[in-house]
Amino acid sequence: MSYVFAPLAGAAAAIEGDDGHNGNDQQSSPAISLSNKMPKQGEVVEVQVNAADLGGDTAGGAADQGADSKIPALEVLGCKYKLFPGKTAAGRSIYRALFTVPVVQKPGPQKLICGPLQTNFAVKDAGFQVQRLTLPPSKNNFVTAPGEEEAVDAAKATVSSERFWQGNFVRPSHARTSAPFGIRRIVNGKLLPDYFHSGLDFAGFAGSPIYATAPGTVVLAQGGGVFKLHGNMVAIDHGQGVVSFYIHMQKVLVKKGQQVKGGEQIGMVGSTGRANGPHLHFSIYCNKVASSPLQWFNKAP
Repeated sequence: MSYVFAPLAGAAAAIEGDDGHNGNDQQSSPAISLSNKMPKQGEVVEVQVNAADLGGDTAGGAADQGADSKIPALEVLGCKYKLFPGKTAAGRSIYRALFTVPVVQKPGPQKLICGPLQTNFAVKDAGFQVQRLTLPPSKNNFVTAPGEEEAVDAAKATVSSERFWQGNFVRPSHARTSAPFGIRRIVNGKLLPDYFHSGLDFAGFAGSPIYATAPGTVVLAQGGGVFKLHGNMVAIDHGQGVVSFYIHMQKVLVKKGQQVKGGEQIGMVGSTGRANGPHLHFSIYCNKVASSPLQWFNKAP
């Protein structure tokens, strides 16, 4: 499915020319456009690439990037991303992809490459803080149940070609937030090495409703207290590599494969798994990398 995308505000790209080519031929639109040339750690960047510059512009629009496609992948920050076809409001055929700047990414200049095209951008320090927590011995571990880690990783890796959302995502809980995205944690007096908070915590009371943040397909729904770390949880595929997670639930109200709407109740707040009290841990992964939920609430790509 193709979507019409608005021009990216302030988008620009070039390292050897104003159009992002590895040459000097000029175009009316940049070959590669980035939604943010100076993203912070944890932020998602939308990339638009002119289909004509990749040889994928057909009478019907940009061609699908299938197994035999000559359309290159997007390469940035050591990873490769699939491009999805679409059109701008002016009718120009484009390819689109999203990538997240990892929380642990070192600030500084970076390069983005797509076949013969390339551009520069710079990563900014997000200034994440440190939080202190006290947990009982039974909760102070990262032990998972058999198959738990594999199931969660498989959900994170979901990449479907259809994009289900338009506009900003809705908050999954009406409760106040209690722990921000990206923070480091000191638990029982010890700093957790190589750890950062991969989501946003909502301090809802036990049994309060949890809502789907955007339309999508449920790709993981695990109840019954089976998962030791995540507890009862749900994961929803929103398309093109974007997957939301709802963790520590008291009760799961949806099933795997179910289609849900944004704002539809999918469960209840609880304290299952590794939790020190009732709350919702909510996270959004974009192509397997945790991203700031606040960006999706306020200015979704």
